[in-house]
Amino acid sequence: MKRAELLAGALILVFVFSGLVSAKPQADVDEWTAIDLFVRYQIDVASKAGTLEDSHFVDKVTELVLLKFSKELDAEISKYAKDLTLEQREHLKYLLVSDYVSHLYQKSFYPKNAKVLVVKPIKVASVKAESKVYDYYYAPMSSSIPYPIHWWVQVRVDVTGGSGVDDKGNGYNVDGKNDLFNIIVYYTSSSVQYELHFYDEDHPHPWMDDWYDGYRCDHYPDRDSTYGCEDIESINVENGVIEFPGTFSGDYDCHGNYCEEP
Repeated sequence: MKRAELLAGALILVFVFSGLVSAKPQADVDEWTAIDLFVRYQIDVASKAGTLEDSHFVDKVTELVLLKFSKELDAEISKYAKDLTLEQREHLKYLLVSDYVSHLYQKSFYPKNAKVLVVKPIKVASVKAESKVYDYYYAPMSSSIPYPIHWWVQVRVDVTGGSGVDDKGNGYNVDGKNDLFNIIVYYTSSSVQYELHFYDEDHPHPWMDDWYDGYRCDHYPDRDSTYGCEDIESINVENGVIEFPGTFSGDYDCHGNYCEEP
């Protein structure tokens, strides 16, 4: 989710549990390298100050980037946004920057010296609830992983596309193909980070989605472009608490085989 808009590519989860680089921007690098270094520096400073878990961190750093690199970002999106209004251009810049800041922020929570497991989720069932259909996926993984999450649920419209109104009353029109296709698990003896890979991420408004996909896949390295532009999200579980860094989802306390909001 970015700002108040809902982006497809989000999951409803069913829980069943069986060194940062410090660098300041340089004057002789390209725009996105400078932004990358600037964001990493802000994360490093916040980590040392003990303020990294501020729930508004991503928004604050996004605003700093937009202010500091406004002209550079205008130049960067110019060929993608020729037909957009000023408001739409500003919204596109916010989406691109917040997505990038959120990705770096999420990676800052990855456990150090972690073991890595790549899991292919297996679709096992589809369930209709009221007007929506949900696909259930099983993720096989070792019992040696602390807090293993075996079951994942994705709303069907995320995959097939469609239009409607979400639970908060916001309209959407998405083209789908945002399948969850890969889960990369980073784990130690006491913590685990789940990196979720979706084939795409749809903006709820089609006029913005084309620009959003085009720019992200041109500028974000190593993203799958089979159906749009790969989206990567992360969640962290440690000390019985599940965190969704960089999103509007809150933290959840975990007891035995389920999690709930505190």
